[in-house]
Amino acid sequence: MNTQKLVFSVNNWDHLYSLQKAISHHNQLTGRELTVSGRLLKHPFLNNIDTPVSLTFFQSDQAPNYTRLDTGMYILGEMCLLDQQLTSNIHVDRTVFEELRKNLVEYADIEGIHIMLNLEVISEDEQWKNNSQLNIIQLDYAMKGDNL
Repeated sequence: MNTQKLVFSVNNWDHLYSLQKAISHHNQLTGRELTVSGRLLKHPFLNNIDTPVSLTFFQSDQAPNYTRLDTGMYILGEMCLLDQQLTSNIHVDRTVFEELRKNLVEYADIEGIHIMLNLEVISEDEQWKNNSQLNIIQLDYAMKGDNL
């Protein structure tokens, strides 16, 4: 299994509660979401082109059923490259969502703190092809200066 590591600084986040989303997805989602975004700068896997990244975490009512690989690792979600932009929607249970929200919101408000996100995706190719999706197998975040 070949993997690629993508590390970027979170430069903004958006947290909201949507009544429309809660009503329309009553059985699947609570309507809570947290979006973090950043930019990958000149990564060889992305053709050395600066690439915006946006990850949206959705709080599910029940724990998602993650697919488990032969290596024992779980597929956390899929990330899509479309028109040189990376996006992903990741469903997490209430406890995980609250931990993400607490950490990202609290630390983002402290001046001088930079949140770093480390993503690892599975790919057999040397470069990510436009309009394709790859499985995310690792997603870590830390304050700048911490070892990822």
